[in-house]
Amino acid sequence: MQKRPLALRLMLPIVMLLVLACGPCSLLSSTAPTPPHPIVVSTESAAQLESRLGENLRGVPGQEFILRVTDAELTSWLAAELAEYDEPPVSQLQVWFTKGKIHGSGRVTNVLPFESDFFVVASAHVENGKVTVEIEEASAGAVPLPAGALETISQSVSQTVDELQLGVEVTALEILEGEAIVQGVRQ
Repeated sequence: MQKRPLALRLMLPIVMLLVLACGPCSLLSSTAPTPPHPIVVSTESAAQLESRLGENLRGVPGQEFILRVTDAELTSWLAAELAEYDEPPVSQLQVWFTKGKIHGSGRVTNVLPFESDFFVVASAHVENGKVTVEIEEASAGAVPLPAGALETISQSVSQTVDELQLGVEVTALEILEGEAIVQGVRQ
């Protein structure tokens, strides 16, 4: 069985629960919050992040690493991953960092007969050498997701992030304005 690509594994649980929570279609027209600055999607930014991931996360065991990720790099990388699909489940994706928070917005597409804007706010922290993500707020259109759905999404995203951290122990994570910094040790 072929594994789902990373971007789809990260986004699919969020997209599905947002769609299921949408309720009446008239509630789907609310405008999602936008980044505090324009995020330009580019193949160069995606390639820079891909290159740094390779450099920082592969190497000699016991060696420390510091990985910096900007809004534009993460958004561009996810957009490039989603572009690989004939009918991606998300379009107009934007991801940005503010002090201590990760924000995401976009449009759910190709999942149901209608489309909807979505918005997510999350925090992340290091627990036992791994990054754990907690979805604090999410909405589809004007409909906020209930706490139970947020917990389910958080668990799914954290599990996917955990699978990506094979071979590294994360020692610190800092989310700043416009970038996230991950520090750790290769195992």
